[in-house]
Amino acid sequence: MKPNYGSAIGVLKQLVMSAFQLQVIAVVCLSSASVVAETLTVSDAWARATPPGKRMTAAYATLQNSGRQPLVIIGAASSIAGATSIHETRIDRDRATMSPVKRLTIEAGERVTLQPGGLHIMLMHLKEGLSEGQNIDICLELENNDSYCSAFAVARNGIASHHQH
Repeated sequence: MKPNYGSAIGVLKQLVMSAFQLQVIAVVCLSSASVVAETLTVSDAWARATPPGKRMTAAYATLQNSGRQPLVIIGAASSIAGATSIHETRIDRDRATMSPVKRLTIEAGERVTLQPGGLHIMLMHLKEGLSEGQNIDICLELENNDSYCSAFAVARNGIASHHQH
């Protein structure tokens, strides 16, 4: 009885194709992450210093999409906080209310400013207080499963320099 080399060659071809497909997937994933890094710019990033005993603060920045497609931010994360999310402050009948934002879309070529009294990143259940002069990392989570992390300077009332990350 002769061995069936045809089926062994078929299995080998499938293995080679599977390895090739994995390489293509890896290249697509890596190029996708670099596209986000090339199209999203975070500037003027700062987080408000916390008074003693406070375990919640807000962070602000300018987000620029220099790409050709909209970027949709669906969340934020930071290792210094138990919970991090994007919020918006609105004034209604002389009363300020704050609510979570589930999706923040930055259209192609547009910028969005996160600022006091408007859109901002809430850092809740801080593991420790934030002091002026510190830097913290905050990652923006995108709808396409990418994330973009940037350093935010801790300050009392904003930053004077226009510092890009």
